[in-house]
Amino acid sequence: MLTLTHLIPLIDVLESKLHSEPELSFQEYDTTRLIDETLAALPGMVRVDMGLETGTVWRLKGAGRGPAVGLRADIDAIAQTETVCRSDRSCRAGIMHACGHDVHTAALLGAAMLLSEMREHLAGDVIFIFQPAEEVLRGAKDLVSKGLFEKAPFDMLFGLHNQPALPLGTVGIAEGPLMAGKDDFILDIHGKGGHGGLPDTCIDPIVAAAGVVNALQTVVSRNVSPLDAAVLSVCSIHGGTEENLVVEDVRLTGSLRTMRMEVRERALTRLREIAETTAAAYSCSTTIQTERLTPSLCNSPHMTAIAKRAAQAAFGAENIRTATPCMGCEDFSVYGEHVPAFFYFLGSGCADGQSAPWHKGDFRAEPGTASAGARLLAASVLTAQGIL
Repeated sequence: MLTLTHLIPLIDVLESKLHSEPELSFQEYDTTRLIDETLAALPGMVRVDMGLETGTVWRLKGAGRGPAVGLRADIDAIAQTETVCRSDRSCRAGIMHACGHDVHTAALLGAAMLLSEMREHLAGDVIFIFQPAEEVLRGAKDLVSKGLFEKAPFDMLFGLHNQPALPLGTVGIAEGPLMAGKDDFILDIHGKGGHGGLPDTCIDPIVAAAGVVNALQTVVSRNVSPLDAAVLSVCSIHGGTEENLVVEDVRLTGSLRTMRMEVRERALTRLREIAETTAAAYSCSTTIQTERLTPSLCNSPHMTAIAKRAAQAAFGAENIRTATPCMGCEDFSVYGEHVPAFFYFLGSGCADGQSAPWHKGDFRAEPGTASAGARLLAASVLTAQGIL
């Protein structure tokens, strides 16, 4: 198995520092500075000018003419208060690495250190992508729009996410859909305002909104095959003022998560139809806006075969697990629309299976997860280039 024992202490220090100084999406200035300082000290590393305020991309020149391989980590934290007292707990009130992006960043830095040491043996270039704003699903699109594939071209891409449901030392691999695509929607229901004591002179959009929320529950239950995965959630309702006033408008916001394009298109069509006709039954009109934030994340058979060989080199065949798909979203999928890409679930949980899930105040990946991720990412490059 691939080892990087000599780098583990440094990787641990980096992860600890990143964890204690979290930053929100598109505000990762200190994080970016730490990444750049670390990589600038490594032989063979060249920073790619992407015109980014936060986030950074670096290239390691390989000795041969083999495929260029990209590795990506996300670097942002979320608005969450850390509830566990540790020496390296978040020093920024209300902000926390509760999804483990500090681990991902430290893992990619560790992989960069190891591959820099091996640069004379690399069959092609390696591109290191430290992406901002994954939590708001906008960082990948921003990098692509700023010319990532023109300024730092690569032939395939690997990424990972820690998985507390899997024990440390294992890796989850799945061919096909792994994480959901996401569409957000804003639904405005328009009625006729007036006095609450004169309902016959008004058209109440709040009553219509209640009917629409209930009716939208049938999009998944009656319009999507039970063998397909989809989640439609109305996540907020905005409307109303004083208790004696019928308002003109109510706004609903929410999201649709799907694994397959056919399911997405059908669900969005029914979302519109059901909202419009239900509101019309209450004599209200509607305005609907939708935004596709990210496609579903899908691992191809070819990339899965490479990933399995890399995981075996990093952890041994006995530690490879079948990853369970989830309806969470990851904008790593955006890159997969441009190049072949593979996404791992890296075991980050404790042996008893009682680790806190993502986005909770007591979340923390097990010690050693970052170095395990570094080993897996480095192995992915060496396998893809035919070295392992």
